[in-house]
Amino acid sequence: MEIRENTEQNNETVHSMIRQHNAKFMTEFRDYSYHIEENGELAAGIVAEAVFDTVEVEFLCVKETCRGKGYGRTLLEYVEDRARKDGRKRILLNTYSFQAPEFYRSLGYEELLRIDPCFKDCKQYYFCKKLSD
Repeated sequence: MEIRENTEQNNETVHSMIRQHNAKFMTEFRDYSYHIEENGELAAGIVAEAVFDTVEVEFLCVKETCRGKGYGRTLLEYVEDRARKDGRKRILLNTYSFQAPEFYRSLGYEELLRIDPCFKDCKQYYFCKKLSD
């Protein structure tokens, strides 16, 4: 046995392994990952997936030079619309105080949990938005 530091490829392999394992127990899986291109380059992206009736956003990021153009809002609303059409009931996500908690609140996300401090003086927030009852 040997322990080594992961490469990006190793991280992807671990993600794949856990997804394969979870697929035995968690049905109705669907990928909700999309991106926006500007001038042929990736400007913003969202990585999200659904299991059963819930979509979980793993990452939402807008390239620094493309911020303020509504790309984050556009991607998140796109995922929300797709999820509603698919019968999903909620979206879960988390963010840090140096990222975008106010952004998510402005889009109707409800704070479920705050860890304060999470690390150093940063806070971590967990949010949920109900898509239907």
